[in-house]
Amino acid sequence: MSTPMRPAPAVLSSLLQTLRAHMPFSAMPEGEVIRVVTAAQLQYFAPGAAIIEPGTSRPDYCCIVTRGTVLRERPQEGGGFAPGWELSAGEIFPLGALLSSRGATNRYRAAGDVFCLLLPATEFDALVASSTIFSDFCTRHLGFLLERVRAQVRAEYAEDVTARQGMATPLDALVRTAAVTVPPATPLLEALTLLEQKRIGSLPVVDDGGRALGIFTRQDVIGRIVLPQRELSAPIADVMSAPAIALPGSATAGDAALVMAQRGIRHVVVTDEAGRVAGVVSERDLFSLHRLSLRDLSSAIRRAPSLEVLEICATDIRALSYALVAQGVGSRPLTHMISSLNDQLTARILDIEVERFDVASHVPCWIGMGSEGRGEQTIATDQDNGIVFVGAAGDDATPVQLLAFARSVNEALARCGYPLCKGGIMAMNPQWCLPVAAWQATFTQWIERGDPRSLLAASIFFDFRPLWGDPVHANALRDDIARRAAANPRFLKQMSDNALSNRPPISWRGALAPAPDATGAEGIDVKRAGSMPITDAARIFALGSGVTATGTIERLLLAGPKLGIPASDLASWCEAFDYLQMLRLRTQHRRAAGEIPPAAEPNFVALSNLSELDRRVLKEALREVGRIQQRLGLDYP
Repeated sequence: MSTPMRPAPAVLSSLLQTLRAHMPFSAMPEGEVIRVVTAAQLQYFAPGAAIIEPGTSRPDYCCIVTRGTVLRERPQEGGGFAPGWELSAGEIFPLGALLSSRGATNRYRAAGDVFCLLLPATEFDALVASSTIFSDFCTRHLGFLLERVRAQVRAEYAEDVTARQGMATPLDALVRTAAVTVPPATPLLEALTLLEQKRIGSLPVVDDGGRALGIFTRQDVIGRIVLPQRELSAPIADVMSAPAIALPGSATAGDAALVMAQRGIRHVVVTDEAGRVAGVVSERDLFSLHRLSLRDLSSAIRRAPSLEVLEICATDIRALSYALVAQGVGSRPLTHMISSLNDQLTARILDIEVERFDVASHVPCWIGMGSEGRGEQTIATDQDNGIVFVGAAGDDATPVQLLAFARSVNEALARCGYPLCKGGIMAMNPQWCLPVAAWQATFTQWIERGDPRSLLAASIFFDFRPLWGDPVHANALRDDIARRAAANPRFLKQMSDNALSNRPPISWRGALAPAPDATGAEGIDVKRAGSMPITDAARIFALGSGVTATGTIERLLLAGPKLGIPASDLASWCEAFDYLQMLRLRTQHRRAAGEIPPAAEPNFVALSNLSELDRRVLKEALREVGRIQQRLGLDYP
């Protein structure tokens, strides 16, 4: 590698513009980005040239790709290198080696003509120590990008949500207690004590006239005090966010939601007519405006006297999900909320319909499977359900009345917007309306056989949970399945092989590899190629460790420690799953609103409809899909 050259002034300006188009530089203050550009050296690499080789010493530089493509390749045991990921403009390497003060474990080389900014390791260390944003990006890369995506999503949704219920509320009405404020010279220890004693989340820092100079929040404690190891005698002015974002008390909750989304903040200072601090409004305060709607909707479902009313409630569930995305609610609580409301609606349909059928003697239990069983439903979901009932000894026949009851419920759910399952996995199918013993025999057969049909069934039925009726027998069935599966490594190996046949759409170079849909648009089915492989892996981890939870995240967090999976890997997989689920939901919202063309598959995302940031995070999320599958392959070689 030739000696790097410092860029000329004109080139510096161009490089500054290039970096500002990518994270984390687009979120960093101008001065910090200028510092990077002026401290770094620009270097050209010819096609095939090695940029960083594996070694035992810490790299001398942090490399930032400004033009071209860099290949990250893994050393192989027998020699040579295996294809790895592809890094493009704006990406930084090798972060792991620099942060851990060790040699690089991968080789990085130019795929074509490549230009990189080489930031000396000493400058990299100084930037990590002084820049909260850069440090956050380096230490939790995917999590950092996800936060920026969430801010982007909230900005997209917030303006429309201002017209919805509660968003016209004046901020004065949301300020219930007087603000607790401190002067800029207040020691950190005193400020932190106030936060704890008053049980508040923020402290406006004010001048002698009560006007806001800045704000300090609980979210700032780790990044600005703990990690930098600041002295608690230091003044709060050293760590506050300045200037504070303020709105007058006459502004609306919608105004606050829009400002929070655009600025990526969680608190807005509310001022009186004289410009003095009157209080603080948080994201939680704005979210509380919708709690009444959520509570009212839940109550309306439970009290609904007819199917016609429940059809309206089902529409409201989808509308509420849109509003909550704008409030910054993450995909996990959001899909749980949708599933919970769908559970309540299903239970109310069952309560209404059961009055017309004599089935009480069979002690039926309605079970949800698939995404409903996992509590991970989006707004575009069909039915996957069944019935577990108590049959007479030696009699596996399904009573006619029970099947008629099941059909009436399945058809009622279809009227409420939950389509009948194309594969027939519904309670009205005699195959999935069975006594306890027959269900047990069916699951045992699947586990023992492990043929393709059994493996397909396992990916749907093993996620079941009781939704209505007596859950005792369904819960006992789940415990029995967990024991049998954990004791059958051959079945788990077959499930692993089946799961690994569905690889993420990433090229051998680590780039997105979209495929066309029926309309010819290039894109990715983010359910089949993204969230489903993580769900499949989590299911196998859970069955192999005896975990009976059904949710994907719960399975990972409970089974992971039992299997010795590092916490950092689990966190990255959970973050990737959250992003893929939210991308599915956003796509379904946009399609329902007519913003993007209809598609045969509700989870198909055209890359042309994604921002640059979304494409980058999608690529990172799919890389994590590859990593969880790599772990699955190691566990079941």
